[in-house]
Amino acid sequence: MQKILIYEYITGGGLINEDLTSDLMYEAKLMTNSLYRDCLRSKNISFKYFQDYRLNSIQKSNSVIVRDKKQIYDVRFLKKFDWILPILPENDSILYNYISFLEDNDCKKISSDKKTILLLSDKLRFYEFCIKNDIPTIPTYNSISYKKLKRTGNYIIKDRFGAGCSYIKICNDINNINPKNFTKKVIQPYFNGDDYSISVFFTKNNFKFLTINKQYIVEKDNRFLKLEKILVNVNPISLTKVSYMLSKLKKLLPGFIGYIGIDIIIKNSNIYIVEINPRFTTSFIGLYESLGINLIDLFISPYSQKNIISGKKYLIRTHE
Repeated sequence: MQKILIYEYITGGGLINEDLTSDLMYEAKLMTNSLYRDCLRSKNISFKYFQDYRLNSIQKSNSVIVRDKKQIYDVRFLKKFDWILPILPENDSILYNYISFLEDNDCKKISSDKKTILLLSDKLRFYEFCIKNDIPTIPTYNSISYKKLKRTGNYIIKDRFGAGCSYIKICNDINNINPKNFTKKVIQPYFNGDDYSISVFFTKNNFKFLTINKQYIVEKDNRFLKLEKILVNVNPISLTKVSYMLSKLKKLLPGFIGYIGIDIIIKNSNIYIVEINPRFTTSFIGLYESLGINLIDLFISPYSQKNIISGKKYLIRTHE
């Protein structure tokens, strides 16, 4: 039996010494509740998880109460576990810095390597990577290069180093943009297609294609976009196309490890990659309900189940 320690940023002490509020708190609790249930179902692992002292423990016997961030960086404690499973956001280099810390201290982790995370955490660098390797994606500009764009039409402004829908806003007049206010933002032409995500599990040498998920993104006040709900396990496009794309990504990014969420837009039966999240995403919640797959067991035995998409659909609401 292998021992796993789970560190989810929002519920696990990442906000110690800060106000315990976040637009992502609801989704974080959804993910951790689902993940801890998977752990309890597994006969292959025992687990602990970091828990911010201001929150109620979900499984008290498995929680490690965090009152000081130093606990999260206690190497002697971390090395008591066979694996560390970090679920951290990319913004402000939070995920990159913690993965670097684990690698520098030889702590075994279930995560992509820091080189891969550094690339994927930067939307501008990732766009340049896609163009270099002939991967269909959305044109992306910074606060200087956006001047090449046409002055009319709808555009999307988002955090260059953001996670999820941290800041995504529709803009229909880029003439009014003050570049000084967008040094950490990127600008993209509004791409009219259907929003989906792909859930996939990568091993060192291969991958397990899990589900395609319909994303329902809505416009809120002040033209901000938010993810309202997700329908897990739909089949809108040729699975051969998806498998080809994943094979290409694995070849180009051999540092992929563990669960990866890939946001895509489908237009005219073509796939365009929006971004890749090298961590658990909300769609993970529907895996057990739709496929009967316990993701935790995949960490121990990734080929224990058939590599097919089947089962039923499962709806996830991302807000209370």
